Amino acid sequence: MANKTIQTPRGTRDVLPEDQIYYRHIEKIARGVLDGLGYNQISLPHFESVELFNRSIGDATDIVQKELFLLESRKDSADAAQYALRPEGTAGCVRSYIQNGMGSWPQPVKLYYSGAMFRYERPQKGRYREFNQIGAEIFGDATARTDYLTIMTSWEILSRLGIKNMLVYANSIGCEKCRPKYITKLKKYYKDNFSKLCGSCQSRYEKNPLRLLDCKEAHCQEISKNAPSTLDNLCTDCKKHFSQTLEYLDYFNIKYDLDPSLVRGLDYYNKTVFEIVETTDLGRNNTLCGGGRYDGLVEQLGGVATPAVGFSIGVERLVSIMKEQGIVPDKIRQVEVCILQLGEKAKEVSKKVYDELSKNDINVFFIPSDEGLRPQIKYADKLGARYAAIIGQQEAVKNEVILKDLKNSSQEIFPVENIAAAIKKYIS
Repeated sequence: MANKTIQTPRGTRDVLPEDQIYYRHIEKIARGVLDGLGYNQISLPHFESVELFNRSIGDATDIVQKELFLLESRKDSADAAQYALRPEGTAGCVRSYIQNGMGSWPQPVKLYYSGAMFRYERPQKGRYREFNQIGAEIFGDATARTDYLTIMTSWEILSRLGIKNMLVYANSIGCEKCRPKYITKLKKYYKDNFSKLCGSCQSRYEKNPLRLLDCKEAHCQEISKNAPSTLDNLCTDCKKHFSQTLEYLDYFNIKYDLDPSLVRGLDYYNKTVFEIVETTDLGRNNTLCGGGRYDGLVEQLGGVATPAVGFSIGVERLVSIMKEQGIVPDKIRQVEVCILQLGEKAKEVSKKVYDELSKNDINVFFIPSDEGLRPQIKYADKLGARYAAIIGQQEAVKNEVILKDLKNSSQEIFPVENIAAAIKKYIS
């Protein structure tokens, strides 16, 4: 009986070469935007203490209650702490900000990160248990300009990728002064509709009432239409802050709409929250980017009170929409030139050409061969090379190279000292 083949775990997948071109293009564009706007890259552990996520995300959220991948320590290990794979990047970034004393750095501190996140949720189209995000956080600036900068940064990444039909949905969920009064009004409204709520919303009523506005169940959405609006219940400071954020968006022509039901799914948010969507996604099931302000989280995790704001972009959703919109990623530079060496006397010159091309940042492939020209050309075709640098015994004596275009079969002869410049001219 044949051994059973081993498959990828449920909710994961292999990203094959045909899709890698999208991932690499997205990362290249995102890095260019983030570097250019003064953010600095940080790498964070893939797993952290469970306590970090309980205290930051909120122990009443779906992520903590249902979606954390918990890790067990070895029974013989002295490390008895409980860890979890990271479900998002903000909590780890805040932990790093505190642990590494970034509060003493010149403020604001602007960080970005990318990589895999993990959530134990039901796999469906475009949603995986292991997925990739690009995120950025700004610490140490409480003004509306950083709310705008956060939205603009994510908008710029998506724009440079060529994503069409984008819209920002924005809301303010208030601060520690005005939110308690709003939640009292919200709970009073929902109390009369409690029996009509889904089971999850009945649980949220006490533990996380803001999430009542965010339920995806159709009958709960219908109830939420007449719920008190967060925007009608902001204090003077929150109104001014949000108004200034919108003024920046207007000034820079970033398209937005107000959504009083937008609260985001994590406990740490306050004031501005936002999502960027593609306008044909009417149900907003595939948000491209989301984020907002979280001024209390640094202090909540043991640091000095520090204002902060950030965003994250889902890479898998970007790949899907790029395909849907026919966006072609930049080609990856692969083998550009293959050196074809014919005969023993050509080895020394071939190595000299190989060194020269490598030094000039030309992707060159060369392994000495005792095969004839035809099989070597066939192999160069398989490698995807556009050009072949052919060096036989006659060329070796003359210190020359035959440069053959493998696409149209044309060829020219160049002195060895000129071959790098000639190739760079062709491939640029």
